[in-house]
Amino acid sequence: MKILTILGGGSAYTPGLLQALIAHRAELPLTTVRLYDIDRAHLAVVARLTQAMAQHAGAFKVEVADTLEAAITGADLVLNSTRPGGLAARRIDETLPLEFDIPGQETVGPGGFFFALRSVPEALHVATLMQALAPQATLLNYTNPSNIVTQALVDHGGIQVIGLCDQSDEDLLALCHALQRPARYDFRCNGLNHATWYSDITLDEQALVLPAADLPAPDDYDDEHKLRFDLSLKLARKNPGFWPNSYLPYYLWPKLFVAQARRVGPRSDVVAASLDTFYAHFEAEGRNAAPRLRFYRGSAGFGDLAVRVIRALNSATPQDLVLNLPNHGACQTFAHDTVIETRARVSCRGIERLPAPSLPDSGFGLAKRLERYQRLTARAADGGHEQARMAALAANPLVTHASLAARMLARADDSYGNLLPQST
Repeated sequence: MKILTILGGGSAYTPGLLQALIAHRAELPLTTVRLYDIDRAHLAVVARLTQAMAQHAGAFKVEVADTLEAAITGADLVLNSTRPGGLAARRIDETLPLEFDIPGQETVGPGGFFFALRSVPEALHVATLMQALAPQATLLNYTNPSNIVTQALVDHGGIQVIGLCDQSDEDLLALCHALQRPARYDFRCNGLNHATWYSDITLDEQALVLPAADLPAPDDYDDEHKLRFDLSLKLARKNPGFWPNSYLPYYLWPKLFVAQARRVGPRSDVVAASLDTFYAHFEAEGRNAAPRLRFYRGSAGFGDLAVRVIRALNSATPQDLVLNLPNHGACQTFAHDTVIETRARVSCRGIERLPAPSLPDSGFGLAKRLERYQRLTARAADGGHEQARMAALAANPLVTHASLAARMLARADDSYGNLLPQST
């Protein structure tokens, strides 16, 4: 695996990913990292910076592809981290649901549904090109909503696909910080992406024991993440032995998130306001022979997870990783070909699903509703007609009614315009 292509290569996340790849270059077989993005201005800035970073470190070559076809041709790995519709569409994802008193979030609820309608067709186009131009390649999907996009790719077939998400690491790190424990943890998990439950948790090789007193969220969390942490703690106390994915509270306390969003405004506005600072830093450091990357979008987990997966795929020593993959018997709760998020053992010999732990009794019903929504949305986003879209959106646990789904779809036609693919 010598050539890695990054789709969405002009993103403010990319420098952090390249920094992680460079830091672990001795363990990776890469000779070339190829960047592609439809945003040519941002791509040029990121490419200049990452080329300087790689050259200074004596690492692989960083090159820019002019077309999607050129980016994919001959690649061994394709990392999909695109955002179809950009921040303009994300802002609608986060605000349109609020008009219907539903949380506005880019992966959960209606926001995630409309994101999937944009993300799935582009991911499937990439898969079709890979079949023709890089049939030996593996697609690493980081594009959200990861579970639905990965499900659509699995249903499409023809390529090897692995869904990535570092949320489990973020949630466990937050728990370590809140408990003032070292960032050393282990756990098992089961569920669907952004709707998992963690169990058998150890922190610094000791079984997790939650304190009886209040447990404040990490100090650096914003209001939304503090609310997610506080409600996660509430769920954990109701389900001894488990800690929930921090996205699960959206489904259980939707009114709290609606109120919070109306109070502080959409997250996309915060992101948009920060981008000029990121790219100014990238541009300045890109002029230096020895660039110093001091900040970038995302946590270290984004780059570190990609590195761990690439390293494992090329190693004879198996590594246990949390991935999004077709179930294939790992868990009795979900259908055989439903994409679930759980641990798998990865090496150059292939991917072995590890038996998934049980879900808490209280989480079973929601998990099954989300599975149905995931499967319906993956199909509806793949060129589905209006009735398929309505049925899929109505299956979301935050929507539930066909009449409400129909009203939201009509509102979406007005709000997104040409940012949203038309139904057939």
